Amino acid sequence: MNDLHLIITPPEPGDWHGRLDVFEALEEAGWVADEEFPLSILRHPSGAVWSVTNESGDSGLMCPNGANPDFPSDTPSVVVIAACLAAVAIAAS
Repeated sequence: MNDLHLIITPPEPGDWHGRLDVFEALEEAGWVADEEFPLSILRHPSGAVWSVTNESGDSGLMCPNGANPDFPSDTPSVVVIAACLAAVAIAAS
């Protein structure tokens, strides 16, 4: 497994970048954009799926083990990324 090093610059107050930082980090880690919804859904070969669920930036994760955590838009990106990476690491073990 490749090491993943993240540098996430928080947006300035009033700016909103959605979950672009999460998309970029997960793509670096081998997740692939969904063909029909490339800016909303990422899939991992393990079967994990992360998606943005609304325009407010809420998102959710479908884990290979059946867990489905939701992340409100104010959840820090590093927490969302860590949860996604942990889900696929558990699936690989």
